[in-house]
Amino acid sequence: MDILNWLHIKRQALIRTTLDSPQDLLVLGADVSFQKRGDKYQSYAMPSTDFALAIGVNPQFIGAADGTAVIGVTIATKSTSVLIPANTVKAGDSIFVRTRCRKTGTAGLAFQLISINTLDAVGGNNISIASLGANAAYAQSSRTLVVKSSTSTEVFPYNTGGFDDDTVATIAVSTYNINWAVDQYFIFSIQNLSAADSTVVSYYEVTINKG
Repeated sequence: MDILNWLHIKRQALIRTTLDSPQDLLVLGADVSFQKRGDKYQSYAMPSTDFALAIGVNPQFIGAADGTAVIGVTIATKSTSVLIPANTVKAGDSIFVRTRCRKTGTAGLAFQLISINTLDAVGGNNISIASLGANAAYAQSSRTLVVKSSTSTEVFPYNTGGFDDDTVATIAVSTYNINWAVDQYFIFSIQNLSAADSTVVSYYEVTINKG
């Protein structure tokens, strides 16, 4: 970085050791071998999220606040969701997703669902369904996705329950054509079989393990 830029950054007290936002810019320097004004380095900037991806840091998306409670309906209804920005996931990566829900009422069964959609709404590719008994108060569900190529994402079969860790299935793996080069949403939704019950997603975690 040239000395004038460095002095300006120092004087403006712009040097910090923490981030206010994933879009905060990091100032970097490239060796340009005295090509300009006798300066050895030329500065440039990039968002912290892009820098993290470039060096292989595993992006993580965690939500601990309750979503919207689902009550009064018996169709699959979104409780909460999380955006996975375009190009966060590449071929060779794996994605671990886990979610937890809380149920109030014992009128009937409820289903906890995870799907992936280009819209922030129920729909797209269903990747997990887990059943809560009528008397169940809590449920947790998880899936591991493996991105084999730009057109092939493998996941434990959708209809085999909510967990895929150390489990055997007699049916073929589910394969989805998910375009990770565009924005994708993980949708965490609930379907109550009785409109009298109230169920809410209370936590989610999505970790992108870089290949």
